[in-house]
Amino acid sequence: MKRVFSSLLLLISTLTLTSCQVNWFGSHFDVPWFYIAVPVLILFVVLYVILISNRYVCPKCKTEFKPKWYQIYITVHFNRSRVAKCPNCGRKGFCKRKKDATRHFSERERK
Repeated sequence: MKRVFSSLLLLISTLTLTSCQVNWFGSHFDVPWFYIAVPVLILFVVLYVILISNRYVCPKCKTEFKPKWYQIYITVHFNRSRVAKCPNCGRKGFCKRKKDATRHFSERERK
């Protein structure tokens, strides 16, 4: 853990000394790296939260399943469907997205 923390600290301190050169309509700007990295990081976190809050339904066997986030993160999708592999029947194809209702209720409300 100490090694990871020190590596991360070294990386951040190195990146703070660098900047990105942005060309915006013919004008050149020096932009600190975190002005670009922070919005991208926020976007990835929001997408992660959205992906883990969904379940998918296999059209063949009607099984509801929840794939790992990395299995569904970079897949072909169309409207409310994504390509996923059903753990029950093994079919790989478009599965419809369904909101995971258990994430929205507390333990007291479910009982």
